[in-house]
Amino acid sequence: MPKKFISLFIFSIFLITVTGCSTGKPDFAVERVEGSVTLDGSPVEGVTVGFSPADSTRGKPAVGRTDAQGKFTLTATQGGEFGKGTMMGKYLVSFSKDIPSREPTPQELADLDNAGITPNIPNISIIPKKYNDPQTSGLTVEVIKGKNNFSFDLQSK
Repeated sequence: MPKKFISLFIFSIFLITVTGCSTGKPDFAVERVEGSVTLDGSPVEGVTVGFSPADSTRGKPAVGRTDAQGKFTLTATQGGEFGKGTMMGKYLVSFSKDIPSREPTPQELADLDNAGITPNIPNISIIPKKYNDPQTSGLTVEVIKGKNNFSFDLQSK
């Protein structure tokens, strides 16, 4: 349970950081972007999906996270409204999901409960490394006017 709480806390801080605390509407037009992610044909929960503009002068970076069915919706990271999408344009796509490489020891759990000390456990990526970087994923999309739906079937080999 502590792992799930820590992951949720870190993801929440990430979303607040990249989307900001504003409740106002973005000052740019966004198009709805949603989709799904599978790994070797199976949906993967908790994958961070990143869209990076192919041309740095057009578009807004966007991020989303998959649910238990592998579905996601994107949020533009610079002034975007949560779950509403991003600007039209071409994007390079990346995917990541890290998990702890081992379970915490009883002492590490006690330290977490008593003093709030987070165990220093290295993470491993369950998504193949090539997909972690938009420059090496080999996946590009074009966000067009209207609703956009993208399906990504990542391969572990």
